[in-house]
Amino acid sequence: MLAPRHCHATTPYHRYRLQAFSAETELLPAPLCFMSARKPGRRPFQCHQCHKAYKTPTELRNHSRSHTGEKPFVCTECGKAFMQAICLRIHMTQHSGERPHSCPHCSKSYPTLSKLKVHQRSHTGEKPYFCTECGKSFADPSVYRKHRRNHQGHRPYSCGQCGKTYTELKDLKNHERSHTGEKPYLCSDCGKAFSRSSSLACHVRIHSQSKPYQCEQCGKGFTQLSSYQSHLRTHSGEKPFLCPQCGKMFSDPSSFRRHQRAHSGFKPYPCDKCTKRFRQPADLAVHQRVHSGQRPYKCQSCDKAFVASWDLRRHMLVHTGLRPFSCSECGKSFAERSSLNKHRRVHSGERPFKCGLCFKAFVVSSSLRKHERTHLVQAHESLHFSQLSELRAHERTHRPHICDSCGKGFMNKAGLRKHQRIHSTNRPHVCQHCGKAFLFAAYLRKHLHTHQDSLPSPPQARAQIEQLSGHMRLQPAPLHSAGPSLQSEPFPS
Repeated sequence: MLAPRHCHATTPYHRYRLQAFSAETELLPAPLCFMSARKPGRRPFQCHQCHKAYKTPTELRNHSRSHTGEKPFVCTECGKAFMQAICLRIHMTQHSGERPHSCPHCSKSYPTLSKLKVHQRSHTGEKPYFCTECGKSFADPSVYRKHRRNHQGHRPYSCGQCGKTYTELKDLKNHERSHTGEKPYLCSDCGKAFSRSSSLACHVRIHSQSKPYQCEQCGKGFTQLSSYQSHLRTHSGEKPFLCPQCGKMFSDPSSFRRHQRAHSGFKPYPCDKCTKRFRQPADLAVHQRVHSGQRPYKCQSCDKAFVASWDLRRHMLVHTGLRPFSCSECGKSFAERSSLNKHRRVHSGERPFKCGLCFKAFVVSSSLRKHERTHLVQAHESLHFSQLSELRAHERTHRPHICDSCGKGFMNKAGLRKHQRIHSTNRPHVCQHCGKAFLFAAYLRKHLHTHQDSLPSPPQARAQIEQLSGHMRLQPAPLHSAGPSLQSEPFPS
């Protein structure tokens, strides 16, 4: 075996070069050694397992390790092993801190020029790699190659537990951790563990408050490129992900995948405390906080806490008064895009949610669900019971939410929460003019009309009503309160 000249293995980099040279200059098998005289463009070196062809024996040898799992290039600093020399060379820059290629548009730097070029396309929007089969474009050639394998049906890596197949070995390894629960990537700041290194890298930016992806239109920053790209579509209105079953379009792939599970009814994530199941692990994690009582998202302006981050974001609009989503037809503004979309149906007359029994149509899905329960009640009206207790027990089958104080049943949790305020001494809706308190926002709105002469102006009065009622919609008041009640009006019988 040949040895490199003038190579002194005194530093990690020189030791790495010696290992790389030794591995690359191994003697090749006889059938591959004498094929150097070949025409340009030919790929004479073929893998006997998947029949993929390569131009050089080195490329074939690198590829064969994806089947065998061999990783001959070992980092002398941390012991991590790699299949290719180039991967080790890039990894070594993490120890040396060497990132010589800087982006002129932002502060990010990269160990290789190729990674910098891919990153710069996130600023320019350039996607030179075009898939002729589905029309999708890509900025990163490795992502494009991975996407092409999906069309070709080449998914050689199969999970032994569930049979799911993957185009790359690393994707299979990541997936297998969903079965084992292994989370080898640990955050040094808070101790949180992750199953993927990319998830840890995104999480670390939360502690450093680094948001390298800045929107030029609104100035909003993002920790992940995918979130930044999805956000850009909110300005352009682009929705490239089309559901083949209902025609609904989506701006980001995660929303599209969630929507597809709604058609299939597939809910693979069960709660171990109750019978509920969920379409994705994030929804299950939020639901489990209902059982544990954990509310990790705290408002900095008041003492309220929430189980989910989106509940906190919605709540913050109460303090800021921001309503960024405006209707182009009537000028009415909304705090959330979903509320604007529902409002637009008032102008268009669209009623996309149809009842399968009477074909009545509704603007929002919640109205359809409420209507469908009327059919359920009508179907049970003809039943007769010999005892009142039997009737009450039967009613609970279609009114499953029972009040602990009086036993009354309700069709949904919202109805139960509203009813339970009758038993509570807490009256959360307080008039800012006279201090009178009410159980419901509707009663407060009616009461405010008695102060019409003393209110500063109709727009300000309307703003107070909207702010109070909007605040209570975002976060229901506590159902039971042991504290003293404010001056209040009695609840009508």
